Amino acid sequence: MPISREYARSLFADLTQNAIVPLDPDELLHMPGLAQHGHVFFGDIAVRCYKHKARWMYDERDIRRVGQAFADLRLDLDDVVDVQLPAYRDTGERDPEDWYRVDWRRRLVSWMFWQARQKAHDGRSYEERNNSWKRVGSNGLPGDLSWEEFVVASSRYRYSQNLAGTARWTC
Repeated sequence: MPISREYARSLFADLTQNAIVPLDPDELLHMPGLAQHGHVFFGDIAVRCYKHKARWMYDERDIRRVGQAFADLRLDLDDVVDVQLPAYRDTGERDPEDWYRVDWRRRLVSWMFWQARQKAHDGRSYEERNNSWKRVGSNGLPGDLSWEEFVVASSRYRYSQNLAGTARWTC
């Protein structure tokens, strides 16, 4: 049964209010990437959006299925690993086919390197700038970037507040 975006958002928020993964139900309203693929993503689960009587709508069964999947998700803290941040790569070093593939890890890393670059170049003349922001520091982040600085900078723009519908990270 087709439901409005607003009702879908409300239903999804109710179903996932106690989910272990913080989610951003507003993705159902903003619908990023809809023009490219017709779906809204929460983690690795795609929710199809339909055009019904000239309005974008969702199928209630899809919203309930995705909401229940996240509500039932359990986290085992003994089953986590430390991940190393990959080294900086210029765009020219990538395979051209990779440029169009959606990859949340690549997106997150690019945001980190961008923020490290902004911090390293802030207030410096062109002659004083260097490539220190391209090296991963002792804290596992690029350059002199701290986690707190990254979170604050990522909170400024809607597109960088979440990845695949998972709500903004916290310090």
